[in-house]
This record gives sequence, C-alpha cells and structure tokens, in this order.
Amino acid sequence: MPNSWAGEVSVSKDEDDHRYFFWLWEPQNDVGHEDLVIWLNGGPGCSSLEGLFEENGPFTFTHGEDAELKLNPYSWTNLSYVMWVESPIGVGFTEGQPSIRGEKDLGREFHGFLDEFFSTFPELKNKRLWLTGESYAGMYIPYIAHELYQNADKHSGINLQGIAINDPSFTDTFFGEEAPAFEFLEKNYRVMGLQREDVESVRNLARQQGLETYIADHLQYPPRGPINPPDQYNPEKSIWTQIADMAQGKSDCFSIYNIKPNCEYESDPLGMPLQSQQPSDKNFINDTPGLKEAIHVDPSVRWVECTSDNVFQAARYQQDTSTPPDQSVLPMVIEKSKKTVIQHGTYDFVLIANGSALAIQNMTWSGTTGFQSPPNIPIRFEGRMHGMMGEERGLTFVLVNGAGHMIPEFKPKTAYKLQQYLLGQLDRDGISK
Repeated sequence: MPNSWAGEVSVSKDEDDHRYFFWLWEPQNDVGHEDLVIWLNGGPGCSSLEGLFEENGPFTFTHGEDAELKLNPYSWTNLSYVMWVESPIGVGFTEGQPSIRGEKDLGREFHGFLDEFFSTFPELKNKRLWLTGESYAGMYIPYIAHELYQNADKHSGINLQGIAINDPSFTDTFFGEEAPAFEFLEKNYRVMGLQREDVESVRNLARQQGLETYIADHLQYPPRGPINPPDQYNPEKSIWTQIADMAQGKSDCFSIYNIKPNCEYESDPLGMPLQSQQPSDKNFINDTPGLKEAIHVDPSVRWVECTSDNVFQAARYQQDTSTPPDQSVLPMVIEKSKKTVIQHGTYDFVLIANGSALAIQNMTWSGTTGFQSPPNIPIRFEGRMHGMMGEERGLTFVLVNGAGHMIPEFKPKTAYKLQQYLLGQLDRDGISK
C-alpha cells in the first residue's frame, strides 16, 4: 500500500474556517511521479471519497450485504499521485458554511485551496496537474480550469495540463437528457428490461415534442449548423422522466445509473445505493473505529456520501445558475490544455452519451464547430472491444461500451487505460491494442 496524507486545508489565507478535506496518495509504481491527478465527484454535494472507495482508489468494496475492502488492481495510484478532494464547502468533512453563488465562485475557492495546498506540500509544486471527475464535476472542473488558466500565479506551483470529465453535466438538460432519451429507449429497451410496447407508449409524446427522430436528424458529422430545441418542445413534458418512471415501475432493480437491471448493488457500504432502495444503515467511514482519527478529521462528524444541504445556498435563487461549460468556458479550456477528454458510458441514463455528443457537435473551439468525423478509434483491452474514441483539435470524446454513470466502477479496466492515455502513458495506437 502506498503512503498517503489526509487532512484539511484552508481555501484562503484569510478564511481558515473554510477548509476542504483531501486524501493524497503517492504513486505505487515507477511511472507518474511528475503527475498529480485530482479527482472530484459531483452531485452537487457528493463526496469524492465515493471515488476513492468505490471507483479508482487503491482499494474498492466488494458488492452485497457483507461488502469488504479489497485491493484494486486498476487503482489510478499505479499511474501517478492522486488526490481525492471534497469540494465545495458543505460536502463530507469540509468545514465552514457554504458561501459560493455559482461556478465562478467555486473556481476561485478551489484556486485558493490549491495555493494553500502547495504551500503545505512544496515538493509537489509544478507537478503536471490534471483535473478529473464525473457527473456534476462536469460543471465544476471546466470552471476551475478556466480560473486557473486565467489567474494562477506562475510561482504558486499550479501547472495545469488538462482535464478529463466522465458522464459529465457540462451541457443543459435538453441536450443531456431530453433530446436523446427516446432514441436511447429505442436502442436499449431490452437491456432496460422493457418490451416493444413500452417503446410505443412513449412514441406519441416524442413525436409531439419533435424528438422522435431528433438524434438521427441532428447528430451529424460534420455538424450541419446550430442545433436547437424544436419549436414544439415543452420542457414541462419530460420524455426522460416518463421513461425513467416506466423502467423503475417494471423492476425494483432498475437504476438510471446503469440501465442493466441488477440487484447486486442493493446495499452500498458508504450508505447510498445506486438503486431506488433506502440507504443502508451501514456506513464504512462512520463505522470503522479509528478511521477518522487516522485521516485527521473530527470523529464526531457524521459523514454522508451526498449531503442534502444546498452547497449553493448563497446564490440568489439558492441554486447554481451558471451557464453550462459547453456554452461558456469549455472551448477556452480545450484551447489552453494539452489534452481534454470527455468520456461517457453507453448504459448511463442519468446523463445520456448521445446528449454529450450533441453538445460537442454544437460547440465551437479552435475556430471550428464540432467533430468533423464520428468517434472511430477503437479502444481494446486484452483483445476485446471496449468502446470508441474520437480526437480532434485537442478534444477527445470517448464512448465506453456497457458502462454506467461511474465508468471507473463499472468498467475499471477501460477507465484505467483511458487514464494512461490522459497522462501520455499510452498513445492512440496503444489504446487500440
């Protein structure tokens, strides 16, 4: 087991009562000693310790009622320094009252944390920094990267190289959920445990909303022009919600996080199952004697995986109203970065892969809109096909076959190989072998 360091660091020299929790691990192998990867979970309000214990950390849980920790052969600590950070304030073991109003505030808050972190760990200054995460971190990370590229002091030790966001919330609800929902149902209804008549029961609403053939008509390479909602689209009549309710009504084991019904995940050792059942009474972080003392946090704090408190409560409407990154900061981040990777599991229904593809085809960066060709680079592992990848003008888009919302949890081998690609340890040829 590699060495690790854990504790709390202030988000500002002037705000010692606002502190992030971090858990930093050193590389286990000879590679990656010049790279520092930061992982963020989403929510908003979910702890990155979920990623550490259930996705890409040095150990993961077995599934089932009697879950146990086991070593993870696909730990990202094999490839670099990795730091799991709880952010923003209000999540997990963080200290202080939430004070951010949106993503720009979060970017500044995270920037302050990094300045204080590198002051505490000067030996890590100027390591190649990579920001990675999933879900709502697709909002966090582009804004954090934008803040760092715009305002980081060259003497602070922040040496950002690029970002990778998995199944990200980086676009609006229309692209991410509604536009691709019916096409997703037509393609995957058998996997979801549904019948053909279930598809037909949704078709009329899709036709009324102008979305029955929306993906076929608009997901084009190269894009034909701006992609907009149909005139008849009504956001109050959600196709996505109708499909999710129907699938969950057919099977208690259906999960929007992974559409293949599976009761194996009924109980979660961190207390928040992927299915619709009630959270488990067990919570590894709260129940393990001495763990909180070992990671230098207050043992009286009751840790929860995802807080019910509003981490944007200082906002005018007490919610994050920031412009989605695909319509704001992401193009500049791509242009400034050595590498930007967007990954999406094809079995995720929380956010749908073709929704991410639509958003990319509607986004302009480096003087051109969208990809000019569809993803056509195969991703192979031990001779088997695991997905497809496209790469143009500094942006890589990856479709991971059969992966749900948490790619490192559901497809750890593929996630590991994609992380090697991000860090430059594998090239395009290597990822296809």
